[in-house]
Amino acid sequence: MNRMKKILFLNCLFSLSFYSCALRDYLAPKGTLDSEKTFYGQMISEGKTYGWFNVPAKLIKTTDHLAIYIQTKFESDYKGEKDISLYGLNKMAQDFDYYYDSMTNIYGEHTDIDANGKIIILLMKINKKTDRRSQVLGYFNPNDMHGYNNGEILYMDLESANNNTDKLIGTLIHEFQHLINYSYVASGKRRAMSSWLNESLSESTSILFNKTTAKSRIDEFNGINYYCFYTWDITDNIANNGKSNSLVNYPSASVFMHWLYNTNGKNSDIFKKIAQSERNTDYDKVLTAAQGISGLNSISNWADLLLTWMDDIVSNGLTLDDKEATNNLSSTGSVKLFPGAMIVVNSFSNTTDSNIVTRTNGNNGSQKIIVLNKDTTLGTYTSSKTVSVSSSVDLASESGTKQNIIENKEETQIINILLDENGNIQKY
Repeated sequence: MNRMKKILFLNCLFSLSFYSCALRDYLAPKGTLDSEKTFYGQMISEGKTYGWFNVPAKLIKTTDHLAIYIQTKFESDYKGEKDISLYGLNKMAQDFDYYYDSMTNIYGEHTDIDANGKIIILLMKINKKTDRRSQVLGYFNPNDMHGYNNGEILYMDLESANNNTDKLIGTLIHEFQHLINYSYVASGKRRAMSSWLNESLSESTSILFNKTTAKSRIDEFNGINYYCFYTWDITDNIANNGKSNSLVNYPSASVFMHWLYNTNGKNSDIFKKIAQSERNTDYDKVLTAAQGISGLNSISNWADLLLTWMDDIVSNGLTLDDKEATNNLSSTGSVKLFPGAMIVVNSFSNTTDSNIVTRTNGNNGSQKIIVLNKDTTLGTYTSSKTVSVSSSVDLASESGTKQNIIENKEETQIINILLDENGNIQKY
């Protein structure tokens, strides 16, 4: 009799549980995936927003975490529709789903405001000009979270999905971090991160999940002689062979995050600690996480961390498989150092400016001096400090072979853009 009562009790409990789940599922909002849909998306021209367009698209693939749409009609000067290759489509979907759990564990959960349980990828023609010197492989628009398309959407360049699949996947996971990052802002759980930290976290995704992109950043790092990611938008010319600041920020951020990762025993929890830190200032999020690494626990402040990073690069470099990141000496003359910017030189004229600090690497015979502007002021109040330096070797005067490689890379430069909540390119 007691056994029968237990069975009846368990049956009732199961029925009640099933009913509760069914009721919850019934009352929960249901998102739908239309087989055809018109999105409102931006095109990019040479690193600048070109304009907003209605983008008709059709659903071509769904996976555990993705709904992939492809643009069906292009502007009048586009020569015919282009379908994505099966290789590009499947590789993109498989890589994203494979790394999804790891990414959300490290960088956090994302919203689901359209209640469809998917991240939407829209494959479209992003770049306006075909003879461009710069190319955007994809972007995330925070405005989609509270306007326009009302969903979690990543815009990816259709042409690149076919012709540059591995780097496009690197951009896809880079932009997914931005989507996760903004999900916390949209939900009111935290304020928006500074551009430099948001982008640095996105750069860390390729270190973990896309070696193609991480290696390309090392190549770019080896082509610069001005190291800065803290001041993200530098409007003035800098001593970097006339290159734009976008060729300074991303490789600097990638190699810095890679250095933290390596120093942490190649353990990704360093990125999780930064991404989910509740510290008030963005640089303190990174500093506090770094101080928890064995060997870096004696780091005293933000400037000390930056100098220690560059000191290690000067001494030991940073290697990923067959790629090694090494430093280049700054060009001789006057150099504008923005907050967080560093150069490496043979000789430096002392300055009375308290924001300019140095660290000497090596002995007199092979001595190199790292010069840093330790100022942490950003936004409209950002300003540079001019220092006078001299170097026995200038990157600008090195062999033509290396210089030509740098110039050729610049002509087909793949760039990233970071949009603010209004869909404009974010400065700081």
